[in-house]
Amino acid sequence: MSLSSIVGSLKSRLLLRSTLVSGLLVFTWGTGALAAETPAPSAKPAPTQASLEEAVAKLRKVGKSTTATQLLAAVDKAKAERQKLGRGRVVVGHLSLQGGTGRLDPLTSQVSLVSDGWFVTLAEDLRRPIALRLHGYEAVDIPLTGLPDLEVLHVGDIPLSPVSPMKIGVVHGRVVAADPKARIQVYAFIVPGEPNSLTGKVSGDRPAARLEVKREKDGSFQLGGLSPPPARYELWFKAPGHAPQSRVFNSLPGGRKNLGEIRLEKPTRLRVRYIVSSTPPPFQNATVRQAVVQLGQSFKADPAMQGVTFSYEQRPHGERLRFPQQPARLAALGKGKPEDYSSVNPSTLKLAAVFEAGFEPGQLYLLEHHAAGQWVLFVLEPDTGDAK
Repeated sequence: MSLSSIVGSLKSRLLLRSTLVSGLLVFTWGTGALAAETPAPSAKPAPTQASLEEAVAKLRKVGKSTTATQLLAAVDKAKAERQKLGRGRVVVGHLSLQGGTGRLDPLTSQVSLVSDGWFVTLAEDLRRPIALRLHGYEAVDIPLTGLPDLEVLHVGDIPLSPVSPMKIGVVHGRVVAADPKARIQVYAFIVPGEPNSLTGKVSGDRPAARLEVKREKDGSFQLGGLSPPPARYELWFKAPGHAPQSRVFNSLPGGRKNLGEIRLEKPTRLRVRYIVSSTPPPFQNATVRQAVVQLGQSFKADPAMQGVTFSYEQRPHGERLRFPQQPARLAALGKGKPEDYSSVNPSTLKLAAVFEAGFEPGQLYLLEHHAAGQWVLFVLEPDTGDAK
């Protein structure tokens, strides 16, 4: 066998595979070549064995009337939400763990667990799947393409399989604080997959889903049992009186990922001077507002808005602004005051899509925050305690 053939064979053994099993898109890291796999004839889920009504009747027959009642109540709630919003599809199914020592409580997904593994969710459309992520288990996406266009869809039983020992990943590193006496907390959670919900937001950071990470006296930490990609993890490092930091990463299947050293610093403060409007500039009779944001905190241009305008974070490459509410576009203007640029013409600017960006103190920025229905003209300056 030639050297190129050997290299090609090795590459094929390390490919990420997405396999359609019983109608589910199951992601695995395998040892076989991707070309050797026989794809499913279509991306349609396998026909369900029973309708929702039949499933409820079966639950009552085996003495699980409480579960049946809770399931129907959850479906009715989702149907009412669908009617209120005027769109969406109610999806119902049942999750079962195919071994392992895990529980369903830490599941990160848009689905709402009811009881005994049953779930309900309101999906935005049938073109995108519903993602399921559970620590220590293979990532699964439930495809909805090809399902009938009904108000309530029953997708049947959804098996979740534990990751084989050879594919489990480990992450490690070291975290220290500016104050050596500070008590540092380290925890992680598996990041939810891409949502197919009308709210467009799913949080993985909740108590039931948190994975506590042990930290040694020298600051070193390690977390094992990680699910392989496309599952992602987010690690948080916190200490009283310090700005928190986080890291989002993919594990190395069967390997160890080193995050290096994370240093928690005392928080710094920035003063935000800004103009906010529901319409693009020029801003007529604009009022310049101001607020103070601390490292590790979030800023809202309008206190009544849902979500935040941006968060001020310490990242490995310095202090950054993160815009979690998407879509958002940003353009740098110049030095000065917000009043100096209140009549700027957006059509002359290069507004670029942004999720996270660095910034320069004293530099004016124009944010088109489509997700919040706002335009924000702002400048960030070190807070010296002078409120003028």
